[in-house]
Amino acid sequence: MYANTNNKQFPDFFTCKGPIQTTITPIKIKNSIYWMSTITNENATASYQQTYLKSYDDNEEGLLDCGDIEESYDINLTKSGKFITSFYVPSSLLSHVIGAKGVRLKSLQRSTNTLIKVPKVNEKGEVKITGDTERNVASARTQLSLIVMKQKDKLPISHFVSIPMISQSIKNKLQEFQEQILKQPPRGVTASIFQKPEKLHLTICTLTLVDDDEVLAAKKILQTCYDEVISAYFKRNDKFEIIMEGVEIMNDDPSEVNVLYGKVHLADTKQTHKLQEIADTISEYYYKSGLARRQYDKVKLHVTLMNTRYRNADEKPEKFDARKILDQYENYCFGSVEFNSIQLSVRFTSGDDKYYDSALLIKL
Repeated sequence: MYANTNNKQFPDFFTCKGPIQTTITPIKIKNSIYWMSTITNENATASYQQTYLKSYDDNEEGLLDCGDIEESYDINLTKSGKFITSFYVPSSLLSHVIGAKGVRLKSLQRSTNTLIKVPKVNEKGEVKITGDTERNVASARTQLSLIVMKQKDKLPISHFVSIPMISQSIKNKLQEFQEQILKQPPRGVTASIFQKPEKLHLTICTLTLVDDDEVLAAKKILQTCYDEVISAYFKRNDKFEIIMEGVEIMNDDPSEVNVLYGKVHLADTKQTHKLQEIADTISEYYYKSGLARRQYDKVKLHVTLMNTRYRNADEKPEKFDARKILDQYENYCFGSVEFNSIQLSVRFTSGDDKYYDSALLIKL
């Protein structure tokens, strides 16, 4: 959210071609602003100087992807009449913000007419942006955020918000599912691409957290989301049971598949919208914080069962044919699990229960 200010920025106008000089006056009526044009000197014959609309040069190197822009941050008005905003950038990414010999930072300051102060490389701190207008400051922040996000895209996912999908009934059914498929495996299917039963989970959103400060921020966001929204779903000690039933794929061609997943819904189908709402709310909190990209309008509720990324290193990298699997297990019920926790899970780890280590565990 932008901080409220009383200063109004006067818009640019095209200069009329006639000799009549006019004055534009803003008039506020209720919640709307109207502009009144009046003749300043009806008999004026003095020559006038023609002015031109300033060119728009924000983000000259490319258009902004509006889906990647932060929605929740403050731009404050200082005592000196300047606008300022600040945000945290991991020290390991500051060099990408600055650019070689400071060229990128200087160019951004010129194009947005702002002053940008960054911590020294390998030192922690916030990037501070100061400018004469909110628009300039917001433009600079957006472009800096995109630079950081693009660098993060090159790094592996480190954490994800998950709902564990582990129960004895699901483990048994998954084992049976795997054994039956491997009796006559379709092209590209090997034992290695099946998810391990103790790792089954419903993914809410994925995160690339670069340092301890970002991990701490991610934990606070999830806790705040629970306190402000999710806890209300469980106020009356309601218990939700999640059922995994049926399979689907992530792409359109069932003969060339990388990921096959189990579909989920609540035991009380009339309540399934609550699971979707919880997932969407968590994702939205992370998106608004700037820690995650908005990938879809709604979270795709799924439990990965088979993924070609799980292949052993000595196996041929290839997609698999899922047509037969989709036909045979379209309505296959894998079992159910009580919805009793949400976790900020650490990728590539295993806890005492063989599930992922948790940076934060919220019991419901």
